[in-house]
Amino acid sequence: MLSSLTHTLIRTLTVLSLSLLGSLCRAQSDYLVLNHKNPSTFEQMIADLSKADVVVVGEEHDHKLGHKLELEILKGLQARNPAQVFSLEMFERDVQLVLDEYLNDQISQASFLAASRPWANYAADYAPLIEFCKANKMPVIAANAPRRYVSVASRKGQNALLELPKASLSYLAKLPYSMDLPEEYNKALDAVFGNHGNTGAGMSNIPPFIKEGQALWDATMADSVLRGWKRYRKRPIMQINGSMHSDYGYGLVDRLRKANRKLKVSVVSIKRDKGYPQIETGKYDTMGDYVILTGDERK
Repeated sequence: MLSSLTHTLIRTLTVLSLSLLGSLCRAQSDYLVLNHKNPSTFEQMIADLSKADVVVVGEEHDHKLGHKLELEILKGLQARNPAQVFSLEMFERDVQLVLDEYLNDQISQASFLAASRPWANYAADYAPLIEFCKANKMPVIAANAPRRYVSVASRKGQNALLELPKASLSYLAKLPYSMDLPEEYNKALDAVFGNHGNTGAGMSNIPPFIKEGQALWDATMADSVLRGWKRYRKRPIMQINGSMHSDYGYGLVDRLRKANRKLKVSVVSIKRDKGYPQIETGKYDTMGDYVILTGDERK
């Protein structure tokens, strides 16, 4: 009969072996999925996300693998619910008609690109998402506020937007939009903008009302998602945007939840980590419901 000490040694070696095996498996993968602090699988994540009304995916705009993972998330959600709707920061609300015309095969791709002001990396990173939606007849929401109006808010404050024609205001969230930002989000924006709030202090090349411009992006994207949810009769929506707009449930996520307390919103953040596959304990625990980590392709 084995002694108590022998049992203990066997259990310890088993745990160590399993831990090592898990580390090797993760190291050989292109990405790691975390559900708060717990490792998860992509399939488990999709199964959970499919229960949400809105899934908000935060990205780094130049993250090549991140864009591929976004497409896989969209495919996974659509497979579970063919009524899926897609929404994105990368098109502005005033090009919704052009986007719809292209999705409905009413205009050519060349005409669509000429009229929709796509981002510079559209062809490589966002076109696969749009083409998947087109092929599967999935509605797409052009969620963002037009840049020209964000510029006005950033330079002059949101009150200046009230001088715009009524038709222009239809492309924005209802005015005035709240500037009651979560404290930690406010601090994060200070860090990004060099402690440059609406005080005229800070870096001279940053507009004096830069936070009001950021808030206009958040408010308009949240408003676009909410309108889409009503328009498409509560069909599930996947929204993608820069992670600053959604990490930790801030930005547009905070606005969605305040606008509709019953709305189930899940947050995903896709990040590069220079230390991957070794991850700093606790670093991503509260960033989102799920965090997908990859190596840093820029190294």
